[in-house]
Amino acid sequence: MSKQKTEQHKNKMWVSRTFNAPIELVFEVHSDCNHLMNWYGGEDWPLTSCEIDFQVEGRWSYCFKNPEGPPNCSLAIFKEINKPEKIVYMEHFLDEDGKISKDLPPVLISLEFTGESGKTTIVSSWEYPSESDLNLMLEMGALEGLTAVWDRLESYLKHQ
Repeated sequence: MSKQKTEQHKNKMWVSRTFNAPIELVFEVHSDCNHLMNWYGGEDWPLTSCEIDFQVEGRWSYCFKNPEGPPNCSLAIFKEINKPEKIVYMEHFLDEDGKISKDLPPVLISLEFTGESGKTTIVSSWEYPSESDLNLMLEMGALEGLTAVWDRLESYLKHQ
């Protein structure tokens, strides 16, 4: 398993990991529901739905199976796409009525892809409105969730 590095400063966090796959493939599997349905989410929290309009100001809506209750759904709005180097989006949790949650903070996520010798490093940066929002999400298991997602991505890429 690849080693993951994490840094945190105030309301921002950066997580990086290198995958044994070319940059074009790693970028592609982040931009297409046919791929995302196979790896995005943890083993016990797989995607149950995914719709994506992969363009700037396009939307990505998806739901995870929640083994302990109703599905966990989110809406992302793409802010920047620079194929195959960068994807930036604002992510919002949705409440049970499908509306943007007032209880959980939004997060600006930037995925930067760097390819070298058939391998790709992803740096995922998360920027929350406040340091307490970031800490809340970390307490809720956001970093463990990302690690589980990237473990599944690593496995998925081996079969592509």
